[in-house]
Amino acid sequence: MAEKTSQPSFLDTSVLRSLLLGTETYRNYLQQALDPRSPHTSSYVQMEMRRSFLINLIAFYFIVSLDTIPTLNDAISFWNNEFKTSRLKAFIQFLPELTTLIHAHQLDSSNPNDKENILYLIGLYIKRFELILRRKFPNTGQDATACTRALIPLQIKLDEMAQGLKTFLEKFEDTKTCREQCRIDQFLLEEHRSSLETYIQQATQLKQSKENKGFIEITTSLQTILEGGAKACSCTRCSKIGDAVIALDAPRTMQLEHSDRSFNYLCPPIEQSHRLHPSENQIIRGSI
Repeated sequence: MAEKTSQPSFLDTSVLRSLLLGTETYRNYLQQALDPRSPHTSSYVQMEMRRSFLINLIAFYFIVSLDTIPTLNDAISFWNNEFKTSRLKAFIQFLPELTTLIHAHQLDSSNPNDKENILYLIGLYIKRFELILRRKFPNTGQDATACTRALIPLQIKLDEMAQGLKTFLEKFEDTKTCREQCRIDQFLLEEHRSSLETYIQQATQLKQSKENKGFIEITTSLQTILEGGAKACSCTRCSKIGDAVIALDAPRTMQLEHSDRSFNYLCPPIEQSHRLHPSENQIIRGSI
């Protein structure tokens, strides 16, 4: 059993995702380990959860809604055949919840007559997930990047579900407008330039291994940003350096809780308290 932290917990995306979507065993481990005063997160971390999970779930909602897709089973088959690994992972994590909902409402995933009811349940789950994300994990209110994507509201009316999801998706995916309104370039190139340079120098002294591969990949993107300036900052590149952004913007009065090993290299140079948690695989298999 992990020892409880004496500092308030600040969650990175990997731990937040596990608390929301992990196995019961792993969720229990994390809940016992984290600050009982309620683990905190940031709007940027919440944005990453929407980008990596919720957006994919909304995309699946619209696949199910297609007139050319008569049943949920057809939607699943199409999704599995056409979409990339990240989308498959998001759906696999959602599948147990979807199965439970279908059984609870006595619906049939192979029956075209049940498709609309199933679609409604998917929309309800998306709405509920967003509420839990915002309310269960308090926001520190600290986001020096001023991430615009993090501020886009997901507003779903039960009688206009598709329109609410479409509006959110369009605004969230409008990365050009979002990038024009954020300040990730100032955050990285002005406020934290010296830290970026330290990270890059640190990476040059490492022989790539499983332990540091993620960190080295992050520093490659940071080097591109330092060389290219503000024009090299984009929402796509920001997703590649998310761990660095989280570490740099984390409250120094909190302990950053993570399962991604990149933070073992990102936190010490900036004197950010942190703790690496065993992976879900390690906890489930008892290999720690």
